Amino acid sequence: MKLPEGKTRLDLVREGLTGGLKKTGRLVVSIDRLSEDPKNERRTFRNMEGLIASIKSVGLVEPITVIPTEGETYRIVTGHRRFRAAKEAGLFQVEVLIREPEDEIKRRQKSIISNVQREDVGPVELAEALKSILEEGPAMQSQEDLATLIGKDKRWVNGMLRILTLPPALQTQVRSTRLSLGYDAMIRVARVEDPNLQRELVEALLGGATQREIRDRIGENKPPTSSTSNDRTTATPKAKRVFKTEHQAIVIVQSTTAKLSPDRVVWALREALKSAYEQAGKQDE
Repeated sequence: MKLPEGKTRLDLVREGLTGGLKKTGRLVVSIDRLSEDPKNERRTFRNMEGLIASIKSVGLVEPITVIPTEGETYRIVTGHRRFRAAKEAGLFQVEVLIREPEDEIKRRQKSIISNVQREDVGPVELAEALKSILEEGPAMQSQEDLATLIGKDKRWVNGMLRILTLPPALQTQVRSTRLSLGYDAMIRVARVEDPNLQRELVEALLGGATQREIRDRIGENKPPTSSTSNDRTTATPKAKRVFKTEHQAIVIVQSTTAKLSPDRVVWALREALKSAYEQAGKQDE
């Protein structure tokens, strides 16, 4: 093997370029020997310009965490964003921290927990990751189990999974935006039943609306409800007719349903008049 100019075999071993694949520890490796995790929950990389500029100026401050794989390469565990920025910055070598390989599901769970705590992944991507853990993890029997794992309550987990019920076009909008959309705001949008209102709310978020503004707008669009002493149901409007008389009295005919035809008004008045005569006759006895 011909050594590069100015390099010794020991240098190459230290850099992970020869002598087999190093299993643990820190070292500097060719960036071409790193591969991204295809199951990483992050799909969209936002606001990369500042990180790229920083790497160009002072280099990669924090090493990328990796595990050894077949073919004398390393798979990235944490640092996908730094890896992409380093490539954009034109680095040929990067420092890595090599960890022992661990169970795939356990590793993904750790990654998701980290991203939940930092809100470092988009709402749609995180919802997809939560769904995959719930479906693939043998220890995950319910949403409650998943909530316990990530330190959230079951209602929050249910809300995150509900984001995946949004229309595909809206999911694409949320996934591709450069803005950082809050999880709780997206949960509120996902719980709205009206798809047109969902679209308006997503557009408002993409326009910079706050979570409070989203909450207020949802409240403004809730249908009015009324309550009785027995239950809470939506009130059915009751048709009525009002007749003013010359005897300082008003006669009101109100239907028990939503319709009141002219014939029903006449029949109701006749029945009421008959009842009034009968009551008057009883009082005269």
